[in-house]
This record gives sequence, structure tokens and C-alpha cells, in this order.
Amino acid sequence: SPLFALSLGRRAPGPGPVPEQDQQYLIARSREMWQYFETFCTESDHFLPPDNWQEQPPLGVARRTSPTNIGLALVSAIAALDLGIAEQGGVMRLIERMLTTVEALPKWHGHLFNWYDTRTLQGLSPKYISTVDSGNLAACLIAFRGGMNEYGRPDLARRADALFDAMDFTPLYDETRRLFLIGYDLSSNAPSKGWYDLMASEARLTGYVA
Repeated sequence: SPLFALSLGRRAPGPGPVPEQDQQYLIARSREMWQYFETFCTESDHFLPPDNWQEQPPLGVARRTSPTNIGLALVSAIAALDLGIAEQGGVMRLIERMLTTVEALPKWHGHLFNWYDTRTLQGLSPKYISTVDSGNLAACLIAFRGGMNEYGRPDLARRADALFDAMDFTPLYDETRRLFLIGYDLSSNAPSKGWYDLMASEARLTGYVA
């Protein structure tokens, strides 16, 4: 109806102020989430973020990590600084150590393997390159670079740039189909037999940054 069409054409109201109670709740939850990285990104795991910690049943820390985990740890560090829930010196020391480890990890065409043992830093078998995980890490490196420049650490921004620039997405792209592969199997030295479409795909972020 005309009235319905008119209502759709109206400008949406801008966001209002967040109530103080909601702000406190969000900050408290954010502090809890950052505590995960502060607690588990330690020297015993080469300052990499373990994939998870399981309380029940009590299996403890899963001492493996992925490109997505690493990328989210880096942008979480920026968020912790932005929210004022972490001390800058400690965050920067953790970032420096994490980047040093990531730079030393074995890679394929600049891409991290899908899983690493956080104690030995060896890729877990079967060794695989995940297009989605690589895209997630690449996007996080871009955001992290901007954050480091804002916090006056261009040296760390350059290190993130170097990791990003080394990531060659060409082997993960099918020129004939014009689609990204699911990934690349290093154990068989062969690309996956599946592809990501362009819409409603978890690989969309990869398409934006590759």
C-alpha cells in the first residue's frame, strides 16, 4: 500500500545513547573475554591462543590453534585497549611475542596451516590450508595494522603488513570457475574438490581482502 511504501522510505532514526547499565554489562563481558587471552596466551604455548578451554568434562586447554584464532586474538588486543580494560604495556608485549611466533611458523605460500600444536609449533596432520581461515586472518591483519598505527606502533603495523603481503591467494583460486577453492591439502599436494560460491558463503570475507 502507499502508506507502507512511505514508511519504508523514511530515514531510520539514528542510534541513541547506550544506557549506563548496558554499558557496564558489555564492558564486564568484554573483560571476561579478554581474560581468556591474558590467561592462556602464555610462554608454554608460545603466546598463541589455544583453540578452547573445556571445563565440563574437565579436559582443560586444547593446545592447538588456527589462523582464525590468531587473527581474533590480535584484533581482541586492539579492542581491549580501545575499551580500556587492559594495560597498554602488557598488551603490546603480548602482541610482540605473538607476532614473533607467527612469523616463525611454517607456512605455504605465506598461508598458515589450518592447525598448529601450540607447544611444538608443528602443523597438525593432515596439513591443510583453509581458504576461509586464511581470509579471516588476512582481514584481521588489516584491522590490526590500523590499530597499531593509531596506538603509535608503526613497527608492529609493518610486521602485520609483511605477514599479509606474503599471503598469496592465487593457488586457492580457480581461474576457470572464478571461485575460491575450499582449501589445499598439503598431504596429497592437491587442491580440494570443492569450491565456495559467491553469495551466502563463509568465504566472502576472503573475497574482499584477497
